[in-house]
Amino acid sequence: MATFGKIEAHVDPSEAGKKFPVKTHVMFTIRGEAQTGVVAKQLKNAAVIEIDEKQDNGDLINQSNGVVVINYKQMKII
Repeated sequence: MATFGKIEAHVDPSEAGKKFPVKTHVMFTIRGEAQTGVVAKQLKNAAVIEIDEKQDNGDLINQSNGVVVINYKQMKII
């Protein structure tokens, strides 16, 4: 089901997601590189992560507009 405008449905995260609330600083791997970021939004089985900008990840930031969706099982709290 699509949402339009500012209508947002509340999403309950899975059991794995309950330990990653919004604003949690996490570590994850993308394209074989370890990255860090902050949970911006929780989804059912994954989270939208705002990537921490570092000197060596400028290409990733540009290609992803600074955000990625990562499964909870692939994240660690730091």
